[in-house]
Amino acid sequence: MRQFVFLLIVWAMMVACSADSPSDVGTDFFNEGVLDYAFIDSSTVKLSTIKLEDLSTNGGTRLLLGSHADEKLGRLTMSNYFQVTPSSSSDVTLKYVDNISYEHLLLVLKYDKYYYYDTTQNITLRVHEVTQTMELDKNNQLFNDKTFTIDQNPLGTVTFQPLPHRIDSVVIKLSDALGQDLWNKATNDSEQLTNSTNFLRYLKGLAILPDTTTSTGIIGFTITPELRLYYYDKSVTPSKEKYIAFPASTSNIVYTNIHANRLGTKLTTLKKTDERLSASVTDEEAYIQAGAGLELRVDMPYLRDLKMNTNFYMTQAILDMYPIRKSYSDVEPLPSALSVYLADKKNNIYGQLSNKATLVLDKDLGRDTKYSLDVTAFVKSQMNLTEFNENALIFTIGTNYTVSADRVYMGNNGINYKTKLRIYFVTVNN
Repeated sequence: MRQFVFLLIVWAMMVACSADSPSDVGTDFFNEGVLDYAFIDSSTVKLSTIKLEDLSTNGGTRLLLGSHADEKLGRLTMSNYFQVTPSSSSDVTLKYVDNISYEHLLLVLKYDKYYYYDTTQNITLRVHEVTQTMELDKNNQLFNDKTFTIDQNPLGTVTFQPLPHRIDSVVIKLSDALGQDLWNKATNDSEQLTNSTNFLRYLKGLAILPDTTTSTGIIGFTITPELRLYYYDKSVTPSKEKYIAFPASTSNIVYTNIHANRLGTKLTTLKKTDERLSASVTDEEAYIQAGAGLELRVDMPYLRDLKMNTNFYMTQAILDMYPIRKSYSDVEPLPSALSVYLADKKNNIYGQLSNKATLVLDKDLGRDTKYSLDVTAFVKSQMNLTEFNENALIFTIGTNYTVSADRVYMGNNGINYKTKLRIYFVTVNN
């Protein structure tokens, strides 16, 4: 009750300070009277962080690789598991070809131009053979926490500086033991190379794991990694290097494993999907983190209490949310927009807003960069509900959410940051 009385006092002060000159526009709708226009710059908005269930990452638009230790969110590690099979356009039987010799075995990863965090740090990747049969679940999905058993001895290792906008691929030289074995099968017409089913019995899959002892960028690659068996054809002059391709394809399992280690952060207590971690516990900040399943929840308590004033006609409601300054940069950019969902007390989604929260950049000083969203329809619906509820808005990154590392630190109610709900309204002076 005291909180509501305080709200009414603030409301009265804001009306006194922000009312425009009286106008008789629209008075036909209010019998006889003059309309005063004003707004409430409300502080009764509460931010919290929620955690989604495991995300399905097979069938995604990219693969992600890297391991980054984020100051507030912990270490995020991206690994890959995938199958490769003989290309239908490749001749993998070289039994009757003369004057050829094995050269080497390579794994080729093609950049898809996506990256997040600092790319000036070298990344080390290890390629391992998967020793467990790779299968989708009963719903033809693989979730981001799924792993498969691997041979702990790596087939190959590479250390490189990511250059996703300068070169098109990363090449990893693999074990000659595997290369020679593949070569022997190809030149001896082995049945293990005649079709995909037989080949996957021979080579169940490959895994790429990043080094987790350093903090690097997260790099995006296409979903078409390719194993290449190179050989020299000496039947021509000069001799020519050729290769047999074993690509991943849409019919193969190709997915990113995402592991978020929250130890040492204030997010360790956030375990279940129906929980929310108040920004008051996390330094007056709330978080969104793509790939790892963190989303932002915004509650607007006391909206129904506004109905107690009979001389109150809401015209518009705008929500402004402010990212923490210096938490974003050229290599940690803010998403241009956030998708918005309607959720109940337990974070169950029951609808989606057609409009998005749009990023408004303060390019001069960076102090007023914010996400702005018209929430008029949501506020009106909450004011009109007769029963008590804890409905809220859920904000998330709408593009490639399951296969990106984008994140946002959003300010709650602190000295420098205050999420604001501006409610514009009119009153009638008779």
